[in-house]
Amino acid sequence: MKKFILGFITGGVICAAVTGFAVEYAVSVNPFPITVNGSEATIEGYNINDSTYFKLRDISAAVGGFEVGFADNTIAITTADAPAATPVPTSEKTVTLPDVEVRTVDGVDYVRDTDVENMLKSVGITKYTFGTTSLIDTELKKKVIKDIPLHPTDVQLIQANFYYSTIVPYIESH
Repeated sequence: MKKFILGFITGGVICAAVTGFAVEYAVSVNPFPITVNGSEATIEGYNINDSTYFKLRDISAAVGGFEVGFADNTIAITTADAPAATPVPTSEKTVTLPDVEVRTVDGVDYVRDTDVENMLKSVGITKYTFGTTSLIDTELKKKVIKDIPLHPTDVQLIQANFYYSTIVPYIESH
């Protein structure tokens, strides 16, 4: 009898935990029509927290030009007649950017926007500044990188993976 009660309580706790996690995501079938080159297409899509997601294989079938596979724990996208990759043009001078301090908040790594600006100034790059979710070229007076993922409450913290994958390559190429 004790095992039954213990099992019943454990099951209740697991059900409550799973239900609690499931509530965090609002998932629905995509209600919007989809067109490919102006023609309506039937592609199954999902809206998860106001973002639409599609299966790569469905997109491949609708637009053609690539195949999706999985082998050796790797998702492989193969294009039939893709041109050879061209290197991103860089300026003739090479700037080695010093590291910035990475802070971990709630399990996510961030860099402070002022640290990035100071790092840029330290290597002589002075024409960039941050305006909330954008990197702004102050000479051209325009946003050059938009929708920078920030910390939910501290807008001066930029996600470090975005900084290294997007901001640094942009700065190095200019």
